[in-house]
Amino acid sequence: MQLHRYKTPAASTEETRGTRVLGRGWRRATILTATALTVAAAPVAIAAGAHANHDAHAASLGDKAPLRGAIHNPAAGAFFRTTGIFANFNSWTMRVQNVGSGGAAVFGCKAGSNGSACLTAENNNGGLAFSFAGNGSSGGKILLTNSTASPFTTNAHGEATGLNANYLQGKTASDFLPATGTAANSTQLGGKPATEYATNGQLLYADVAGGKIVNDRGASTVTPSGEDFIVAFNATDVSKCAYTVSPTGAALTSEQLAVEPTAGHTNEVTVNVPKGFTAGFDLQVIC
Repeated sequence: MQLHRYKTPAASTEETRGTRVLGRGWRRATILTATALTVAAAPVAIAAGAHANHDAHAASLGDKAPLRGAIHNPAAGAFFRTTGIFANFNSWTMRVQNVGSGGAAVFGCKAGSNGSACLTAENNNGGLAFSFAGNGSSGGKILLTNSTASPFTTNAHGEATGLNANYLQGKTASDFLPATGTAANSTQLGGKPATEYATNGQLLYADVAGGKIVNDRGASTVTPSGEDFIVAFNATDVSKCAYTVSPTGAALTSEQLAVEPTAGHTNEVTVNVPKGFTAGFDLQVIC
């Protein structure tokens, strides 16, 4: 008798009918293939549920949820305390840069009028608190809903180098008179030109009492001569000026004071008084 290591089974009824039945070797191959497909499909299923699992996990962690890029942080809701990022070296703690055509960062808040500012830059040393740089024709904008509100305030009174303030209290620079300029109506006073007023050099006067000058502008001496008083005005020619004289104190009840240029003396004026007149008089000369 000859023994064989492998025995070939007899054909089954299905084989006789044209249907092939897999043997033990085929069943083993089928099991291994199914296992490999299951292992290969597992990462796909894990990847598909990764975000959902993270979101649920982050929501359960609350403030302890880790920060992740390109998603909402935290995955649901909002943090309930400050998120700090600290560094200890001689450069920026954090850099936010967009290599595309969009912006770099947006800071938004709902702080009230007495709340914290949406953006605060504080330098506890002697350097700058902020610096802006750009390549455009405008450095930036400060836009307020209330257009009449102040764009910003400061307690510093130093010179803002390079700042061109076109408006001052709602007026442009052209509305103000330069330091060495002349006002358009500088030749008028009370709506009248300066030529209608006498200047200091044109207005001369002398207050005379007791035969003496007690107050004057341009007068030098007074000389009694009978019922006349001759008033001299230094070397000023007053021969062609206008004269006005009035008594000091009560008005005269009879006769009047008279005034005229002194003959032969262009710098003198003669005041004629009534006989027995002892009061003083005011003499005004306008040239």
